[in-house]
Amino acid sequence: MRIEQSPPYVVKIRGSEPAAAAQAAPAREQNRTAQGPVQEVVIFSPRMREIAALREQLSALPEVRTEMVALAKQQMQYGPYRIDPGEVAQKLVDSLKRG
Repeated sequence: MRIEQSPPYVVKIRGSEPAAAAQAAPAREQNRTAQGPVQEVVIFSPRMREIAALREQLSALPEVRTEMVALAKQQMQYGPYRIDPGEVAQKLVDSLKRG
């Protein structure tokens, strides 16, 4: 399984709408110091850092588990592989209920 969506830890600091930018501008001007503008800092929670690390580990895994594919092929070829249509139907219904 490959996850193809943008990372959840990307934080949008400034609004994309002109109104949001206009409202944020006076606050930024008030935050200026003698050294220059105040830098905006985003700190991610430990949970978000953990998710990012797990996402990296997941991306390093192969998309197809070749040993499982080989085992399934062997079982299909020699007969012990059986499919229970009722179980397949139930799992389909369960997955639809979860969304």
